[in-house]
Amino acid sequence: MATIKILQLSHGKIIPDYISAYAMRVNHLLDGNSWKICSVGGLILHDEKENNVEEYRSLMSTAYSVLKGNRSLEIAISKGILLRKKYINSVKALISEADAIIFEGPWEYSLFEKSLENKFVVYDAHNVESLLRKGNKYHDYTEEIEGKLVQRSNLLISVSENDLKYFKEKFNPGNAILLTHLLKNIEYQWNGENSTDIIFIGSIYGPNIEAAEFILSLAKTMPDFQFHIIGNVNTHGFPHKPGNVKFHGLVQDAEKDNLFRNSCIALNPIFTGGGRNVKMIDYIMHGLPVISTEIGIRGLSQYDLSGAVVVEKSENFREAILKLTGNRDKLKSMSDNTLKLKEKILATESSFNAYSIISGEYEKWKSGH
Repeated sequence: MATIKILQLSHGKIIPDYISAYAMRVNHLLDGNSWKICSVGGLILHDEKENNVEEYRSLMSTAYSVLKGNRSLEIAISKGILLRKKYINSVKALISEADAIIFEGPWEYSLFEKSLENKFVVYDAHNVESLLRKGNKYHDYTEEIEGKLVQRSNLLISVSENDLKYFKEKFNPGNAILLTHLLKNIEYQWNGENSTDIIFIGSIYGPNIEAAEFILSLAKTMPDFQFHIIGNVNTHGFPHKPGNVKFHGLVQDAEKDNLFRNSCIALNPIFTGGGRNVKMIDYIMHGLPVISTEIGIRGLSQYDLSGAVVVEKSENFREAILKLTGNRDKLKSMSDNTLKLKEKILATESSFNAYSIISGEYEKWKSGH
């Protein structure tokens, strides 16, 4: 099979690749086989090129979206509001060279729709974006542009079975498959059996901000525990942080692994969102006992989580923490069960190879085109 040039179009900060779950998905989707990744807007403060990634600042559109509110950054990008010609022209030039274009969300599609003639188009659906905007003024617009991309795509890939089912029922895509996040089998040693440290990880994203606020409130009632929050969710600013909460910000993998390893429990108090909750996979890969809300386990419905994950309503998190930490044998058993769950997930998903799948679908499309 010949090597094909695949261009990924995304938004927001992609360098470094661990800045968010979205960035990790974009960077690792093709496992090193991406030709180019091009991103715009959000926290990008200056144009930057690193390896195969190009980032373009759009400070005006980002400022516009802050003033408008209602999660309007992506909307501004999709309408080309205050985007620089340098970015637009660069992407058009890359599209002309590429064999296949992956849209990492529906936002860039309308900008470059007219440049996609005779191009193989993939929609990598991290979520159902319109469902995330229920009650938002841009819901109908989001549903419209997402629907157009789904129907134009030669291949739709979804990270969760529930999202895939929704896309099939709502938009009837011609070619749609489940392709979860790329997983690697790395051995971790959990040492949190006697710890009082509790961990949460999250990027600067609405549901994570809400979760962090919840954890701050919870921590105030649990002074005997130390709560650690990893990720750039800290940039939101939390002025009333109690003394037993530490924000670590963005950390390298080694530091993150050490914090995970020495925590007794991971929390996932997520109340909204779509797709698969990537932090759950991270927790499971590290063998951490987890307490999560029901929506926090989305994208894992095909697995039996009993014995590894405690699913509770938010008002019961405090009681669940005390119950688990009051029975350390139970906590150790949960970690053992989490590692068994990890093996089941790896056995099912580690063989997924996005590049091979996309290349194969591209060759079939090309031969009949």
